[in-house]
Amino acid sequence: MDFLSFDQKVPAMPKTTLIFALLLIALGAVAFGISSSRTALLPAYVGIALGLIAGLALMFERARKHLMHVAALVALLGALAPAAVLAIRAAQMSPLALGVNLGMLVLSAGLLVLMVRSFIAARRAGSAAP
Repeated sequence: MDFLSFDQKVPAMPKTTLIFALLLIALGAVAFGISSSRTALLPAYVGIALGLIAGLALMFERARKHLMHVAALVALLGALAPAAVLAIRAAQMSPLALGVNLGMLVLSAGLLVLMVRSFIAARRAGSAAP
């Protein structure tokens, strides 16, 4: 998971989470700029939450594991919300709403997959140590 690591002293997942947070914020900001609808900001809200959690994880090393698990929960909710909306009423959505929901789903689910892989790798590395 070090493909996004800029500094080997800081684990990659908090930084990866920050990148995904910025992408979600940008998605929400662009959607809001186009539509002026407050619901278009939903990806930005998830991005802000993820960014705050990742920032805290970078600052507080002893709480990093717990904070990244909270970030995984936020990413899960960030994937489930648009998935539910798409399942219920995708056919009635505007192209912008459809795109925003798909973008939020892909970004949140992608981050969640990376986090789960990171958790599994950390668990294996921890159990392999004497």
